[in-house]
Amino acid sequence: MNGKKAHYYLHTFCRYFLATMILSYAFAKILGTQFTTQPGTYDKPVGSLSGFELTWYYYGYSYWYGLFIAGSQIVSSLLLFFRKTTRPGIILFLAFMINILMVDFAFDIDGAKGFATILTMMALFVFFSEFSLFIKYFWIEPPLFQNHDRPDWVNKFSKIKWVYIPFVFAGFFLLISTLKNKYMGHNQFYGSWQNIDKAAQFNRLHFDALNTFRINERYSGKITFKKIIRSGNVN
Repeated sequence: MNGKKAHYYLHTFCRYFLATMILSYAFAKILGTQFTTQPGTYDKPVGSLSGFELTWYYYGYSYWYGLFIAGSQIVSSLLLFFRKTTRPGIILFLAFMINILMVDFAFDIDGAKGFATILTMMALFVFFSEFSLFIKYFWIEPPLFQNHDRPDWVNKFSKIKWVYIPFVFAGFFLLISTLKNKYMGHNQFYGSWQNIDKAAQFNRLHFDALNTFRINERYSGKITFKKIIRSGNVN
């Protein structure tokens, strides 16, 4: 068996395997067997949830969002079943599959990491099998509007982007950093505190950003600090 024929068999196997397996995940979302949170999770504090519980609760909060993901998976499956539509199918597949892989590793979902890695590697094999065509389409082919299609004044000032782009990057970084320091700064009490006074009406006190506080999810407010200057004789 020559290399081209082996490549064909492997490429076809990967296409059908990806298209088949992703359908099971799509129907699981539609029928509610995926992104379903068990009632025992509802009473747990958010900080005590595992990565799996937190992810499943978050994605399962909106049923129509799960349907959107399922629809994308079904469309990619249908596209991968046919040779002529494999290219858009594999791009769509990788668009959500890489995100799924990152979620599995970032939130430490042990039961899904291995298979998600296999699906991603197989999808990358299908993608890189025609990598030269993707390079030609996305990089070598000229853009939609050429210089002669644009007004002359646009061509003259087009180099301004080399100043504008760094300005936008640096500007927004500094802006967000300033806003963070101003509105999300932490004082010396920031965090959750346990009340050791058993006679008190609350067990925990939470000091949040902007010098705000919350007690038992019922009371909230803002605290202020006064600077005390002590003076005395210096010997």
